[in-house]
Amino acid sequence: MELLNEDWQNELIAQPESGMGYQNVAVKLRNGETRYGTAFNAEFLLYSEEPSHLLESISEPGQRSLMLERNELGSGEEILSLKVLQSEADVSTRVRESSSSTQSSSGASEAPEEGLQKKERFKRFSAYANDRRVTPTLGLVPGTYATTEEDAKQVKTGSDAVRRYALPNPIPAANVFTIDPPIKTKLKRGVAQPAYGQPGGGVEVIFVNGSPAQTVTGPAQIPP
Repeated sequence: MELLNEDWQNELIAQPESGMGYQNVAVKLRNGETRYGTAFNAEFLLYSEEPSHLLESISEPGQRSLMLERNELGSGEEILSLKVLQSEADVSTRVRESSSSTQSSSGASEAPEEGLQKKERFKRFSAYANDRRVTPTLGLVPGTYATTEEDAKQVKTGSDAVRRYALPNPIPAANVFTIDPPIKTKLKRGVAQPAYGQPGGGVEVIFVNGSPAQTVTGPAQIPP
């Protein structure tokens, strides 16, 4: 597992998400090796062969410093490039169960772009209060996932969000951001497909070009 430095964080923030709060990535190392993994909040990189409970450990007070002292966290120094995987075909079948999906609709990444036709409010569930997809001016960076306010009514806890939006992060997505984009904002809408052992089924929305400043508020807290 890698704790990414600021340069790699900025590199990931400039690329779209694979789903709400995460990016599936191909990692090219300086030794010529290519590895695959998932980046969370553009800060933590978990390789595909590593257990997800490492994310829970690093979120505990003092654990990050302790893991760094024990050399249990990489610094990202051996990384040559990080590329977010854009196609479902590029993502390991270990994490996607779309072949056995009973969902009648596809994910938002496969949907056509649309312009927002009327005022509508959206919600974003995150495991991190300092969600890095929210800009310093309270907008969203391009390629950020969210859900509709209507669909978010089905989510009562952060663990509900993990299940409904098929998130790979075991940490409850208990931080809720509200997005009020202007008319004509470019969106892609779909249904979260089963993945990572989660059922999915919730509405997912991609803000293709992000959203302008002062359109994001929060986070509000819900139970884990």
